[in-house]
Amino acid sequence: MNTRNTTLGLLLATALFLALNLLAGPLLRGVRADLTEQRLYTLSGGTRNILGGLEEPITLRFFFAKTVATEAPPLLSYAERVREMLEEYVALSGGQLRLEVIDPEPYSEAEELAVGYGIQGRVANAEGDRLYMGIVGTNSVDDEEVLPVLDPRRESFLEYELTEMIDRLENPELPLVGIVSSLPLRGGSQPAAQPGQPPQQLPPWPILELIERRYEIRDLDPSSLTELDGDIDLLLLVHPKGLTPKGRYAIDQFALGGGKVVAFVDPFCYLDPARQSTDPMAALSTSSDSGIDSLLLAWGVQMTPSRVAGDSIGGLTVRDRANQPVQMPLAFGVTADTINSDDILTAPLNKLRFFMPGTLSRTEDAPEGVTVEPLVTTTADGGGTVDTLTLMGPLDPQIVADSFLENAPEATIAVRVSGAVRTAFPDGAPGAAQADGEEADTEKEDLHLTESTAPFNALVFADADMLHDSVWAQPMQDIFGNVRLQPQVDNASLLVSALENMSGSSDLISLRSRAEFSRPFTRKEALMLDAQERYRAEEVELEAKLADTQSRLDQLQRDKDPSSALILSAEQEEQIQAFRAEQVETRGKLREVKRELRAEIDALGTRLKLINIFLIPAILAALTLGARMGRAGARSARSGGAKS
Repeated sequence: MNTRNTTLGLLLATALFLALNLLAGPLLRGVRADLTEQRLYTLSGGTRNILGGLEEPITLRFFFAKTVATEAPPLLSYAERVREMLEEYVALSGGQLRLEVIDPEPYSEAEELAVGYGIQGRVANAEGDRLYMGIVGTNSVDDEEVLPVLDPRRESFLEYELTEMIDRLENPELPLVGIVSSLPLRGGSQPAAQPGQPPQQLPPWPILELIERRYEIRDLDPSSLTELDGDIDLLLLVHPKGLTPKGRYAIDQFALGGGKVVAFVDPFCYLDPARQSTDPMAALSTSSDSGIDSLLLAWGVQMTPSRVAGDSIGGLTVRDRANQPVQMPLAFGVTADTINSDDILTAPLNKLRFFMPGTLSRTEDAPEGVTVEPLVTTTADGGGTVDTLTLMGPLDPQIVADSFLENAPEATIAVRVSGAVRTAFPDGAPGAAQADGEEADTEKEDLHLTESTAPFNALVFADADMLHDSVWAQPMQDIFGNVRLQPQVDNASLLVSALENMSGSSDLISLRSRAEFSRPFTRKEALMLDAQERYRAEEVELEAKLADTQSRLDQLQRDKDPSSALILSAEQEEQIQAFRAEQVETRGKLREVKRELRAEIDALGTRLKLINIFLIPAILAALTLGARMGRAGARSARSGGAKS
C-alpha cells in the first residue's frame, strides 16, 4: 500500500511539474523577480517616476522582423529582452502606455509602415529580405519619436533611450535654451592683425547650427543680463565673462529654483576677444577668466585659479616659430580610458580634445547633499599644469612645453553636479539696500532664495575653447569642391548630448547606463585562453625553426659550387628532409593542442548539461521521495502504536 501511494505521489508530482512549466509562461508573465547580480531587469527610480506621472496616452510600436531573424539566435534573444522591458514599462504606466509588437515581414504592409516611420533595415539573407528592429512612439497629438535601430551593442543605454523617448512625447514642446557667452558664437568682425588692414569677418561657430536644429535659442548678453525669464528651460554658459553682479545673481536664483545649467568655463580662454586685441598691453592686462568662480563655489565646485591643465600622453604635435615639431601638452586628447563610462552622457564617447582647460574639484565646504561626479580626467601618468602667466602674449609652443610640469595626475576637467545647493548671495540681491529715505523693495526680498527649492543639476566643463571647430574638426573638400567640416573627435557630440541630457526632467537626468547583459562563460574562456597561449608558444617555436632552417639553407647555397646552382647537395637534401619531418611533427602537436582544447570545452558543456537536465531534477525528486517516505513511515509507526 505504501509503495503504491509513493508511486502515485511521484506521478502526481511529475504531472504538477509539467503543468507548472506549461502554465507559468502565460499565467505569470507579469510576475517578475530580478535575481541577477547587477539587477539587470530592474528599472531605475527615475524611469518609474516618469512612467507613474504620465498624463497622456502614448503608443509604443516595437518593429522586429522575427521571421527574417530566425537564423540569428543572439538577435532573437535581444529582441525578447527588449519586448520584456517594454512590457515592464506598460505595467508601470498606470494604463497610459500601449504596446504593439509588429513583425514587418518582407513585402508586407507592416514593412511599408516601418519604412514610413523611418525604421532602418539591413539586408539579412541572399534573397534580399531586410531585417528591421526599432521602436516608434506616438502621443495623442501624433507627435513621433523614433529609435530607428536597436543595436545589441548599445543595450546598456536602452532604458535611457526609451525613457527619454517617453519623456519627450509627454513634453513635446521645444526646450528654450538661454545662451550666455562673451565669445563671438554668432560671428562678427575682429580687429585686423596688422594696422591699416580691414577688420576680419568671423563666421558663426558651427556648434550653433547643431543645437538650433532641436532647441529654441535665446542669446543673452552677459554685460546687460539682469534677470532670466521664467520660460527658459536650460542655461548654456560659454565663457560668460563680463557678467555684472545682477547677472550672476539672476543665474544664482535660476539654479536654486531647479534650473538646469551646462557651463563651459575657463581660467584662460585662448579665444577670448580681449586676447585678439591689436593692442599688446590691453591683451596682457585683460583677464581671460570666465569670472563665475563665486557661483561655482556655491554649487560645491572650485576651479583652480591661474593654472591650466595638460597631458603629455595625449598632447598634439604642432609647429613652433622655427617650424619645428613640438609636442603641445596643453592641446591634448583623452580617450575612453579617462572618460567616465558609468555616466549616460560620457559613456558613448570615444575621444575628446581640449585646449588649455582648467581643473575642477569639489570644495571642502560643499553642502552635504551635493554630489560632484568626475566625467573626464587627464591620465594618471601624463597629467600636469602650467601657470597662466606663461601663456600671456603670443603663444610659443616650445616655451609651453618647457614650462609644463607633470604634477597633477588625473586632473578633473569635467564634472556633473547635483543636489541641494546654497546661494552665492547670502545677503540678498546686489544693490537691494536702499539709500536713506527710500523704501526697500520687500517683494524682491521675499522672493530671494537662499537654498535649492528643487533638485539642482549642472554639467561643468573647464574649457570653452573646446567648442570651437578648430579644436574638434578639420575642413575637408568633397568631390564637388565644397568645403565641409569633418569631426575628428566627439566634442560636438558632447555638447548636443549634454543639452539633451539636461533638458529633460530631473528623473531622466538621474538615469545612468545599465550593466552589460552579456554574461560570458568565464571557465570556457579561461580554457580557450590557456590553449591559445600554448598554441601561440608552439607557433612561435615553429616560426623560429623555419627561420633557422632557411638561414642554414641560404648559407649552404652561398658555399656550394656556382657551376651546380640547380643541383642540391647531399647535405642540403638531408637538411630539407629534417625540416619536413620537423614540420610534420610540429603540426601534429598543434593539432593535438586543438583536440585537447575541443575535448575540454565539450566535457565542460556536457557536465553543465547533465547538471541542468538530470542532476538538479534528480535532487528535487530525491528530496520529494525522501519526504514522502518519511511521512509514510511516520504514519505506519503511529498506526502500529495504535493497534498495540
